[in-house]
Amino acid sequence: MRKIPVILIILMGCMSAIPVCPEAYSQQMEDITSEHLLMRLPKERSLLGRDVLIDLERFYKFLDGAIDAKLPRQIVLLVDWERQESRTNYREVSIIVGMNQPIASSLRTFLLKESMREIARLGLLELSQGAARPDYEFLYEGMIEILVNEFNHTSRSLESAWVISKFLDEMGQLSLETQRSWSDFSKDHRCFRNAAPGITFLLTFRELGGRDKPGKFFKALKRANLSKSLEEAFDETASELEAIWLRKVRQHRIPDEITISAEEAPQLVETTLIPEAVKPGDQLKVRFQFKETEGVLLPDGVFIRDLRTNTVFQAHEESDAISVTIPVEAGTAPGQYVYSITAIDESGNLKQYKGNYEVVGIP
Repeated sequence: MRKIPVILIILMGCMSAIPVCPEAYSQQMEDITSEHLLMRLPKERSLLGRDVLIDLERFYKFLDGAIDAKLPRQIVLLVDWERQESRTNYREVSIIVGMNQPIASSLRTFLLKESMREIARLGLLELSQGAARPDYEFLYEGMIEILVNEFNHTSRSLESAWVISKFLDEMGQLSLETQRSWSDFSKDHRCFRNAAPGITFLLTFRELGGRDKPGKFFKALKRANLSKSLEEAFDETASELEAIWLRKVRQHRIPDEITISAEEAPQLVETTLIPEAVKPGDQLKVRFQFKETEGVLLPDGVFIRDLRTNTVFQAHEESDAISVTIPVEAGTAPGQYVYSITAIDESGNLKQYKGNYEVVGIP
């Protein structure tokens, strides 16, 4: 087992842990410990840390039995309220949890889930002996979500990953080649949408080959590249595995609704069409306003299907709304047309809505 000088890690963490506001520079940091975890965070947040650490210790023990690798004896978590991303350092057995993120609407929920995700990442790195390259990052992201949801008994939320994967496939963004280019595909943004391809790939072959297959793959990463590791773990070539995976995704039926938590589920409250009536050859912008709920809905989780052409579009953020642009080709006949909206939040809640737009003739 690797032995890391924990005191050195803590001292290094002191330099990277940034207080929540300027006047907090004089605040003290506090170390909170459990059997296998040491959390360092501002003293004023110590009650939050103690509360969360109980569940994180439970997750550590779950993970220690769920993957075929011995976890480090102690993991250091540094909680930073200004950092905009989280990072895991395999060699130093340490994690920095960045709390300044759009999805951190509920501090306890976010700190718990984000910490679990990074502990799971550290566990998978332990399994692969530190193998980490961009071309298989999507499988790390997928397996992390599977492990966290299994611990939380919320595996039903993974059902929405199939819907996202189906939409990505229709948009030409689902393939091993696309997922190998992790930065291009995800823009280095970790969210449920970007984890969905890895989730569905691993679930496909866990269902076909048994629960130990994903673990066998991560172990193989320490010896070979992605293609060879896939072949070693799943007994098929990468191209054959891709064909099986895509076939499984394409056969999946999109449900009308998936409710993990009714309090979190997306709720559409307003739609604005710009222009109200569009001419052939122009573009229609559709802007959506969703009600603020306990859940977190990102633009990454909103998809629009134009039923006139059966084309799927990914939404994007625009000022204070989520919007999508639908092209209306020259020659489109005047009339009323329908589009459908699928909104999937970070917890896997899925809601569908329908709307209409009008195409008018050119004078």
